[in-house]
Amino acid sequence: RHGLNRVYAKLDGANPTGSYKDRGMSILVSVARAIGASHLVEDSSGNAGASAAAYAARAGMSCTVYAPANAPAPKLRQIRAYGAELIPVPGPRSAVADAARNAGSVPGAYHVSHNDNPLFVVGNQSLGFELSESAGALGCDGLPWHIVMPVGGGALFMGAAMALLGSSTDQTGPGELSPAPSIPRLHAAQTTHCAPIAEAFGRGEPDPASVVRRPTVCGGIEIERPHRGSDILHAIAATGGSAVARDDTDILKARDDLAMLEGIYAEPTSASALAALAQLAAAGTIGPDDLVFVIVTGSGLKDPGPA
Repeated sequence: RHGLNRVYAKLDGANPTGSYKDRGMSILVSVARAIGASHLVEDSSGNAGASAAAYAARAGMSCTVYAPANAPAPKLRQIRAYGAELIPVPGPRSAVADAARNAGSVPGAYHVSHNDNPLFVVGNQSLGFELSESAGALGCDGLPWHIVMPVGGGALFMGAAMALLGSSTDQTGPGELSPAPSIPRLHAAQTTHCAPIAEAFGRGEPDPASVVRRPTVCGGIEIERPHRGSDILHAIAATGGSAVARDDTDILKARDDLAMLEGIYAEPTSASALAALAQLAAAGTIGPDDLVFVIVTGSGLKDPGPA
């Protein structure tokens, strides 16, 4: 579709708790346990909270998750299933973060804070390493290659960027997969209902735009003031990438197309990357024979979204 011949979906919804959040959370919880924390506190729109609860259970730690009161019910049930305490917070996503930050100051508690903690980004570098190996195996043939992913707080985007911006000079030993010979172009996908990165990119500005969010089906990227926003825009510029915002209607259509044409059931947040891909192809930003990886960050079983 869209006149592109080499598009691959990276199914991070196949991770243990159903989203990419397990990449960084496994590192965060391991460090928290190593430094003697006995209780985890996390703020999340759902996926990170479920991941924190799961890894806390595995580590024998207690966990409290603060989540939006209107978060998808399957995500909230999953958090409770791991034995975590769930505290719904009314109001915007920023109110959830504030509540968790206050609770995380209690002695013995560790505020995971995946949107702020650099260790979460370190864990997400694994995505970049995996994609570099895949690109090397598939062969770029001197053509550009691209990665398109949803961006809210930007932890996955920056983790991949950190790995990839150094991968072209990495040395591999005998029997190891070789990294790709070139750096990919990184593209950030957002919803027009909350697009501080895409708006700033469109204006050529180095810092995130000031936006007023509107209700959106893409709760996972509904971040008005991304902590890593300037770093995201720098990484986009450094790789010759872009940032694209699509309307929720286009995103839901992309979700449905992905399910009906490819048998991949993605949550709306993930589908924003597919919607962005369509626009990038139409604009000629991505060529017909370019190698493209689209990151499906979470399973539709966790957030089906509206029918």
